[in-house]
Amino acid sequence: MVKQKNTPWHYIGLALVASVIFAFPTTGFLQQDTVGEATPTTSEDIQRAIEQKQEQQRLLQQQAEEYQRVIAEKQKVAASLQNELELLDAQVSKSELDLQTLDFSIEEKRLEILGAQKSIEETQGDIDQQQTYLADLVRTMYRYDQKDTLELFVVHSSFSEIVQDIRATTSLEYKVRSALDTVQAKKANLEREKADRELRMRELESLQGEVEAATQALEAQQEYKTTILTDTREDEQQYNQLLEQSKQEQLRADSDIRLLQEQAQAKLGNSPGGTNTDGSTFTGNRNVQLSWPVSPLKGISAYFHDPSYPYRRYFEHPAIDIPTPQGTAISAPDDGYVARAKNAGLGYSYILIVHSNSISTVFGHVSQINVAEDTFVKKGQIIGRSGGMPGTPGAGRLTTGPHLHFEVRLNGIPVNPLDYLP
Repeated sequence: MVKQKNTPWHYIGLALVASVIFAFPTTGFLQQDTVGEATPTTSEDIQRAIEQKQEQQRLLQQQAEEYQRVIAEKQKVAASLQNELELLDAQVSKSELDLQTLDFSIEEKRLEILGAQKSIEETQGDIDQQQTYLADLVRTMYRYDQKDTLELFVVHSSFSEIVQDIRATTSLEYKVRSALDTVQAKKANLEREKADRELRMRELESLQGEVEAATQALEAQQEYKTTILTDTREDEQQYNQLLEQSKQEQLRADSDIRLLQEQAQAKLGNSPGGTNTDGSTFTGNRNVQLSWPVSPLKGISAYFHDPSYPYRRYFEHPAIDIPTPQGTAISAPDDGYVARAKNAGLGYSYILIVHSNSISTVFGHVSQINVAEDTFVKKGQIIGRSGGMPGTPGAGRLTTGPHLHFEVRLNGIPVNPLDYLP
């Protein structure tokens, strides 16, 4: 038999085979993850369990949508103690359903992680089998490789047997190449499966954070209802007095905002100048075109001077309300100067930013403030987190649910924000 030690593929193939074999140890490869108590043991059982959780979520979402319809109707009714209590009851019920839905989502995600783990283990098992197969092929190739031409003629009685032996060697090389390709493909698939599992783990962590936030919001709603019942003693007149106090709070905020914008413009000029948080120079935007501070994908729940605003008998609605989940990041709609970042505890918290061309923006019911007064911000910078859930930090009394209260002011006077948004 003719040796093929000088064949380039021969050396490259053996090197690749060795690298594949040593790159995949047969033990200690996987690190087991804790995914909670999961009863399914096969991929089919896991898939059925996931589908069951999805159906449970769908039913809960249908119930939540019905409560959302009731909430929307109540939000349009003129403010009264009875209406606010009914609104709170509907919001609490919806929050409880949302929390149950999140629980099912977590269980579904854990099942997905379990399925991903099983898939990883199966792929690793396939790789282990291919490693053993490749090792056998390498040993066989080595034995063929040790035969010299004289040995071939001594061992075989005819030239046809020698040809057959050479063909066997060629077939062996093809099998090695094929097995190597298979292992390489399975390796790539294993990496994808591991990345998928890691993604689902991060999603699980995110869902667990949402559950914590939703639980806190539900508790705040329940406490807020208790506070209203205590403060009003279930008396409409007492409730109206509380609303009057809230009205005065809003009027003071309005007066402060006008004065602050005037002072900021006097200090900075019509086109504010200064130093941004990253050290660059702030020049303002002479042609004011604001961006949305939060996504408007869920529409607008209350418009500028909305005739259906429930507190209209106390004052006109000077903003647009953008529905968004509690704690949504708020982005600065343009470069600007932070004239006020008021943290009012459980009262009405807001951020005021003065822009160029006598324009300012106000962000109300904020649950978190990420900027300091007398500093400059750039367009798109995160300035805080949205709020609006009754009884939560920054919401104040005159709020109907999670949303961002967004005002645009010209020389301190509210104007329609939609005239400045794309």
